[in-house]
Amino acid sequence: MAKQLAARLSSDGNELTVIVPFPNRPQGRLYEGFHRQLYESTRAPDGYQLVRCANWLIGGNRRILDRIAENLTFGLSSTWAAWRQGRPDVMIIETWPVCAASLGVLLARWWRVPVLYYVQDVYPEALERAGLIRTGGLISRLCLGLDRGICLSSAKVIVIAEGVRQLLATSRRLPREHFMTIPNWVDAREIVPHPIDNSWRREQNIPGDVFVAMFAGTFGHVSGVDLLVEVAHQLRSRSDVLIVCLGEGIRKNAMLEACELRHLDNIRILPFQPRDRVAEVHSSANVLLLTMHPNSSDASVPSKLISYMAAGRPVICSAPPRTSGSQVVVQSGAGLITEPGDAIAIADAIEYLSSHRSEAECMGANARTYFEKHMTLDHAHRRFSMLLQEIVHQEGSFATGQDTPA
Repeated sequence: MAKQLAARLSSDGNELTVIVPFPNRPQGRLYEGFHRQLYESTRAPDGYQLVRCANWLIGGNRRILDRIAENLTFGLSSTWAAWRQGRPDVMIIETWPVCAASLGVLLARWWRVPVLYYVQDVYPEALERAGLIRTGGLISRLCLGLDRGICLSSAKVIVIAEGVRQLLATSRRLPREHFMTIPNWVDAREIVPHPIDNSWRREQNIPGDVFVAMFAGTFGHVSGVDLLVEVAHQLRSRSDVLIVCLGEGIRKNAMLEACELRHLDNIRILPFQPRDRVAEVHSSANVLLLTMHPNSSDASVPSKLISYMAAGRPVICSAPPRTSGSQVVVQSGAGLITEPGDAIAIADAIEYLSSHRSEAECMGANARTYFEKHMTLDHAHRRFSMLLQEIVHQEGSFATGQDTPA
């Protein structure tokens, strides 16, 4: 998304610099073709300046100390890289909270330039929900105070859902007007619905009469994806139903071991697929699965829901009812909601949609309609452009009618 937004803003005539780590996720290892170095600056094909800078790599174990080191070192290296680039008219900070974001905000305050704090996951709440820190403990209180300071220092805080806006406004004791909601997005030209019986499905030797329920995303702590092994166990007598899980993450090995232990042949666990085949892959499913940990909240909004809806397939959402993901599915009429952590309920929902194909197709059409109205790159680009114009003009650093640097 950052690459797409940068390309659009650059094409508007803005002089843009994007500062990123060297690519290493999700495995936490440097990608092939890249070399460890402190700093690398190149001109991207879309016209903006792309600066890569070093940070600690978390590796496959993803220990908490490695995560902290990753956060802090990227904060230091990215702030140094930004200082080397020189004073901008405005900074958009979307990085690991709280350390990395704090250092960027400090530089913006030194320069006296406005900051847009762009929040994808809310910390410390996300850490509390994942059980990585104690709720209301010392670390939690320290992180909360730092994050409130970042919000206060920002000209505007951009959030990705109304639920996140409400959570931050309440917990950071700030007016709702201090926040602006811009949902995450997918380029509408990139993911379009394909026929179910497409080439990817045939490559996987999935018969046309098999009902496919698919999860696609990171197998992380808060994803709740582990539950799908139990769902497959509940549906083991249904030879016409197949669970497909696509992705990587810390929970993957445990799922593979559990499937082998239970001798399940109605679930397939596959790696991430090439990006240019995502539309085809998602479209090969009859229903797409969104699972979340029972303790999940709007501190973390699953972005996979957007690509699900872009594919025009119904969604079974196993998440707390008040989370943004659940609310979007309900408001759009795009699928069914089940209690988080309830494998039997998910299995029942899969069986229901497998026997009500026309209803499932209507839900899929509703999903694509909602996506086109609220979750496209065009929609996000318009909102960001308007906000940048507003912020820079308020600062009096740019004359009305001219292009807005960023």
